[in-house]
Amino acid sequence: MSWVASALALSGKTVAVRRVASTKARILFIDPNIALLVIIGCFSLTLPRAFSFDTAPFHRFHSAILSKIIDQFRNMSLAPADYDFGEPANYAFAESVTCANDEARKMYVEAHGHMLNYNHEQAIACFMKCTELDPNCAMAWWGIAYCVSSNYNWSPGLGSGYDPIQQALKVMDHCTELEQDLIRALSTRHSKEARDAADPTVLNMGNDMELNVAFAEAMAPLHEKYAGNLDVTAIYVEALMNLKAWQLWDKNTATGEITPADDNTLLLVKIMEEAFESSDEAKVHPALCHLYCHALELSPFPEKALPAADVLRTRMPGLGHLVHMPSHIDAWVGQWKEAIECNIAAVEADDHYVATTGNESQFYKFYRMHNHHFVVWCAMFDGQYETALKYARKAVDTLPAGDADHGVQFMLAGIIPMGAIFLESYVTMPWHVMIRFGKWDDILAEPMYSDKDVFPATIATQHYARGVAYASKGMVPEAEAEQVLFKEALQNPALAGRVLHNNVMYQDPADGPSILNVNASILEAEIEYRRQFLAKEAGEASDFTAAFDELRRGVDLSLNLAYNEPWGQMQPVRHILGALLFEQGHIEEAEEVYRADIKLWKDNMWGLLGLKLCLEARGDAPEELAEVTALFEERSARADIVPAKTCFCAQDALAKSCCD
Repeated sequence: MSWVASALALSGKTVAVRRVASTKARILFIDPNIALLVIIGCFSLTLPRAFSFDTAPFHRFHSAILSKIIDQFRNMSLAPADYDFGEPANYAFAESVTCANDEARKMYVEAHGHMLNYNHEQAIACFMKCTELDPNCAMAWWGIAYCVSSNYNWSPGLGSGYDPIQQALKVMDHCTELEQDLIRALSTRHSKEARDAADPTVLNMGNDMELNVAFAEAMAPLHEKYAGNLDVTAIYVEALMNLKAWQLWDKNTATGEITPADDNTLLLVKIMEEAFESSDEAKVHPALCHLYCHALELSPFPEKALPAADVLRTRMPGLGHLVHMPSHIDAWVGQWKEAIECNIAAVEADDHYVATTGNESQFYKFYRMHNHHFVVWCAMFDGQYETALKYARKAVDTLPAGDADHGVQFMLAGIIPMGAIFLESYVTMPWHVMIRFGKWDDILAEPMYSDKDVFPATIATQHYARGVAYASKGMVPEAEAEQVLFKEALQNPALAGRVLHNNVMYQDPADGPSILNVNASILEAEIEYRRQFLAKEAGEASDFTAAFDELRRGVDLSLNLAYNEPWGQMQPVRHILGALLFEQGHIEEAEEVYRADIKLWKDNMWGLLGLKLCLEARGDAPEELAEVTALFEERSARADIVPAKTCFCAQDALAKSCCD
C-alpha cells in the first residue's frame, strides 16, 4: 500500500500533484521536491502540542532533524527479544554483519526484521540501540539512513539520512568489503544540500528523486559484483522500484490492457525472476517475496507471484505487514478466502506488537489500518457480512474521536500532524459494509457523527449511506433530504485533502474522480431509479434512462480512481448497475456488465451471480450456465448472506435460503 498526497494546502502553500492520462488507472504522485509531514509529530520535533497550520515553527527543522529524530527513537519501546521473526534463514545477512559484540549483533538482527516489515520507526529504534552497544557498528548507522530514506510505500521518507550515513562512512574501516560498498552506495542517496534544504513549509523531508536515481545507479554495479547475494539483489530491486513507486504498470481502463510503465519495470521483474530460478533460498527470501508481490500486483500476470505470496503467509508470523502482503496478489486472482485469512493473521500480529511495546501512535498505524481495510473489502466480496462488519468496527474503535491525548483529535493536535487526514477515512467502513449487504434499517439506526472538523469524510459518507437506504426502501423524499445533507457535507472545508490511501476522498469533479464523487453518482442514480420504479409500479409513465446513465458514469468514475488495493469504491458500481438493468429486463447489457466485472475481480461471488441470472434469463447456454452455477455455489459457500441479486437495492435481493 501507499499514502500519497492529495492536492493539499497548508497556509496557502499548495502541494503539486500530477496524474497519469485519463484513459489509464489514475495514480496520484507528488512532485519530487515535495514530501508529506505526517510522520514528523511522531518524533516530537518543533511542532507545538496544539497543532495548527502555522508553519513558522517548521523553519527550525532543517539540519537539526536527524538528531531530534534519533532522540525520539532512543525513547521508543522495543519489541521483546523473543519477538517471532520466523525462520533463522531470514537473517543470514544480518547475523553476519560486523559488530563488536553479540548483544549488538542480536539487536541488529531485530532491527533488520522490522526493516523488512516496513516498521521503520521500530527498526530505527533497534538500530539506535545497536549503536549504543557498539558505536562503531557502521551497518547500524547504514540501517538508520536506509530506514529514513524514501521507500516504496512512502516516497517522502522520514527525513534526511545524510548524518547517519556520514557516521557510517567514518567508522567503516573495519567492515567487510561488501558492507563498505553498501555504505558508499547509500551515501549517494543523501546529500548535505538536500538535508539543509528540507523545509516542511513546502513539505520537503530531505529526500528527492534525483538522489533516489543516484542510489539505484550506485547499486547496479554491486548487483553485478555480488551476483547471487540475495540481500544485495533485494536492495537493488527496491531502489529500482522506488523510481516508479506504485506506477510500475499502466492500465487502460477503456480496454483493460496492462503494459509496463517503462523498461525499468521489466528490468526489476527480470532480476527477481532470475534470482528465484537460481536458488531455493531466493524462493523463500522475505524481502524478494515482498517486493515481487508489489511488482506483479497490477501486472497482466499477478498469479506468477502466488508462490512468493504463499511464502509470506507463514515465513515471519510476528511481522504483520509481511503476513498481510499475500492479499495484494490474492485479490487479483480471486483468492478472497486466503486474503481474509492472512489479513486477520496480520491484524493479530500487529495487535501483539502494540500490546507488547505500547507503540500505538506511530506511522506504522497506517499499515495496521490497511490490514483491517483489506479484511473488510475481501469479506464483502466473499459475502461474509459478520466478518466485514467486525473488522470495520474494530478499525473505528482504534480511531475514536478522542481528545488532545488520544484518538483522531490527538492526531489533529500534532502528535501525528495531518494523521487524521489519512486515517479518518477508515471510519467510513461500517457504512459501506451495511450498504453492501442491504442493512437499510441498521443504517438508519446507526449513530451519526456530528463533529465536522474531525469527521468530515465520515459525515458525508453517512448521508450517502442513509440516502441509499431510504431510496432502496422506497422513501424518496427522505432520500432526497439526505442527498441535500450529503452535498452540504462535500463543501465542508475540513474535507479538503482527506484521502484513503492513494485516493482523494473529495475534490471538484472537474479535477478528476474521487471516492465521494463516485458515491454522489450512485446516490443520484438510486434516487432517480426509485422515482421511476415507484411510478412504474403505480401504472404511471416511467423512464429509467437518467438513472442508468448516472450509474454508467459511476462505473467510469470508479474505474478511474487512483490504483489502490483495496479499491477506493469498495462495492463495485457494476454490481448496482447490473442488478437494476436486470430488474428492468435489460438482460444483454447486464450480462456485458457482469462479464466485465468477473474479468476485473476474478470470479467474485457477486459477478458470478449476475452472470448466472442473465444466462438463466437467456435460456440458450445450458453448458455455460452449469459451469457458472457451479462456480457461484463454490464461491458463495462461505457467505453468511447469500444474495439473490447483485445489489440489495434491487427488489427481492435476499435469497430465501439465508433467511430459513
